[in-house]
Amino acid sequence: MSETPVPIPSGSVPAGTPAWSSADAAQWLQTRPANWARPMWSVLALLVTVAWAIAVEPEPPCSDAVPCGPDWGGMVQMGLAVGLLYWLARLPELTLIAAPALAAVVAWGELPGADSMSLAANVAVIAALAFGWAAARERLATRSRQRRLTERAAGTGHPLPGPVGPLTRGTLPLAAALILCAVAAGAVLLGLRGIHADEQRAARAVRTTAKVISHGEESVQLRTDNARRITVDSYYPEDYGVGDRVTVLEDGSWRRLVAEPYDAFGWQLLVLATALPGLSLLTVGVLARRRAAALRRAPVPALRVLECTDHEGRTWVYAADDSSGRTPLFACFFAATLPDGDGSASRIDFDDEEEEDPAVDTRLHEAVMLGAPYDGAELLLVTTDRDGHPIVIRTAGRVRLPRTGKDPRLDPHALMAARSDIAEPRHQAQADHIATTLTPTSRPLRWGPGSVARTAGLAFTAGVAAGTAYFTHSLVTDGFGWEILPLLGLLMWINLAAVLLNWRVTADSTGLWLAGAWTVRHVPWERLRAAQYTAEGSVEIRLSDGSTWHLTGLGEPRLERRLRLRPSYVRMAEEVTTLRLHPDLRPTDRSSPRDHGLPLGPVLLLLIALTTAAALFV
Repeated sequence: MSETPVPIPSGSVPAGTPAWSSADAAQWLQTRPANWARPMWSVLALLVTVAWAIAVEPEPPCSDAVPCGPDWGGMVQMGLAVGLLYWLARLPELTLIAAPALAAVVAWGELPGADSMSLAANVAVIAALAFGWAAARERLATRSRQRRLTERAAGTGHPLPGPVGPLTRGTLPLAAALILCAVAAGAVLLGLRGIHADEQRAARAVRTTAKVISHGEESVQLRTDNARRITVDSYYPEDYGVGDRVTVLEDGSWRRLVAEPYDAFGWQLLVLATALPGLSLLTVGVLARRRAAALRRAPVPALRVLECTDHEGRTWVYAADDSSGRTPLFACFFAATLPDGDGSASRIDFDDEEEEDPAVDTRLHEAVMLGAPYDGAELLLVTTDRDGHPIVIRTAGRVRLPRTGKDPRLDPHALMAARSDIAEPRHQAQADHIATTLTPTSRPLRWGPGSVARTAGLAFTAGVAAGTAYFTHSLVTDGFGWEILPLLGLLMWINLAAVLLNWRVTADSTGLWLAGAWTVRHVPWERLRAAQYTAEGSVEIRLSDGSTWHLTGLGEPRLERRLRLRPSYVRMAEEVTTLRLHPDLRPTDRSSPRDHGLPLGPVLLLLIALTTAAALFV
């Protein structure tokens, strides 16, 4: 790390922007949550007390007087308890709501009439929830204190420097949350429909008294008062001893025990499996969107700082006078926003400064930080690239405070690894040969799937749709069963189907536009390190920061060599390598957004979701 930071042009620093001194930064850094508020203690306390409460909770056997009906209250308790194990650690905002809600449910549903041991365990659960709530409140209060310290050090606020692109933060979590919550709502409706249908059938059924003569794994054998022998399905056959008398409801061939109404456990399990991640993603999306929107509202605190990027692509921020980089304040992944040909903004990764050399620039750079840093904050940095040109970057992830002893990954071994992927002589010779077959052109170049790949993609899509239809039909007719869980793996084929149908690589004057299954990514020419078709049949495009863009499972290299085939993805990897090594062959025009390709993953996922919804509710 350089002792002399790379300077930032004076015109890029807003007038009157103060430096964040080491004294002010140290005060900000010392403003941390108390040790007792560490999430680990809250999670352990809740985990131990909930396990204790479950272990000592009495389980009365099913009977005609107290049937074992669907326990929606228990589902809510279990869902909140499981969710809080994650929310206590990662989402203190949601903890402030969920912890009191679970405490109220426990106090209302478990404390009245409980024996001494169960009472003590449930009181301990409430105490653990109160402790976790206080810890979450302390962490949020620490964020407020850090914001106030930053605002006091910055003095007056400043507007953001120029356009910052569209507000996209939180979009993907919100979309995923809406899908998961819709599935959870559908599962609740189907569970309630099953309960209602069971109640209607039980109302018109004939009640028969019988004696238990034996029981199996999932049924009991009975002898009625008129000497008939019948077998009835049972969720808890071990609860009925031989000689016990039970009441059976009969309606034609339909039978069930009065003590065991329709159990919506399968639907409840599906509700938990979708509602918990859906609620978490919804909170994450809303918070990210609110923080990004708040950053856009001028004025915002502005401070002069130092920053550097390590070999993991993480940006570390230091006080303005910490020219030796001894005390990192916080770290975060940042991204740059570049305008495309139509003036809109395109998101690209900015894990290190742009450079021709594939080695990562780990020098300290002067920068201006806009926004107040805290755990999870949204920030902008006005900094410089390798050549000292100003650039604006924004947070692409949550701001994280470094753990004790955590330093940037700037070791020489990582530097050597970053330089190890320079093209070998044989790659240079191959590129020179291909260069003789290419004609310089101004128009952008495009590569995409052929007819065989698109046919395979359609076949995979049809297979996923058929499997999903079967899965949905099984849920509706037979309820949730573990034997059909492997069918959920079919959804993993959506990625491959989307790639085979519509992958695209576009080369223009600015670099490569890479369209995969879910996103379109832009890679400037100066950040491109290599394009390779691997022995596993995948395409890898490696960048100067060490990251890789993949197209997985496109081909079969041995079969292609035997048949002397040169598919479009092989040709793309070879020609992109040639364009990288021969800049004079690159297109001179910019491509339009329409040429960048359409990721079909979200489209196929929405299609499958609509198909599932239609099968559930039609």
